Amino acid sequence: MAVLPVDHIVFLVPHIDDYVEEFARVTGVTPLFGGAHAKMGTKNFLVRLDFGNDNPSYLELLGLDDAQQGIRAEDTVFGVGKYGPDPYPHLFTWAIHPGDLGAVTGAATRRGVQVGDVREWSRESPEGELLEWRVAFNSELPFGGLQPFLIDWGNTPHPSFNTALETLSVVELRLEHPSPEQLSQALSGLGLQVIPPISFGLVPTIFLTVDTPRGQISLH
Repeated sequence: MAVLPVDHIVFLVPHIDDYVEEFARVTGVTPLFGGAHAKMGTKNFLVRLDFGNDNPSYLELLGLDDAQQGIRAEDTVFGVGKYGPDPYPHLFTWAIHPGDLGAVTGAATRRGVQVGDVREWSRESPEGELLEWRVAFNSELPFGGLQPFLIDWGNTPHPSFNTALETLSVVELRLEHPSPEQLSQALSGLGLQVIPPISFGLVPTIFLTVDTPRGQISLH
């Protein structure tokens, strides 16, 4: 049975260390420090997402790393530095993990989907381990970030396999966009057999509803 291969959802937050404390207070779930993206100006904290199937997934709280100074905004992960140190917290974009990154990227390009270049990214875990992966990422963030980028973890274990991660159960993932039909076509062009519900909305928005120890909440 086909499932939506959500790898992770990126939650851009301000003043990330303080925001993680607020997230834990509101949800009852404490994000785990994932590590810093060296020379890319950011760091992250992670929470496992349970979609009710065997698909590994997580929520990535991403923010600027105060320990990395002098990084140009365009060199930060996803270019988030251009939003400054105090961006409005929101679900910024998301990623899927195809079975074969090269094959899916090539097929999507032939279908007219602008997937961007394949790049190698990395970060250092809190234990000092270098984690490396490949992404196909379009820096233009097509459809306002609602077209997912593609990721291949290679020999690196998926971050959600970390047993120290706390878990949120996903109730719903849905998208809103001014051109829902075009977005749907782009997602199909990525080879997705299952796509999230897409409806019309004036502002491109990812909605994620989750069950938490403090009740059900919706992130967007």
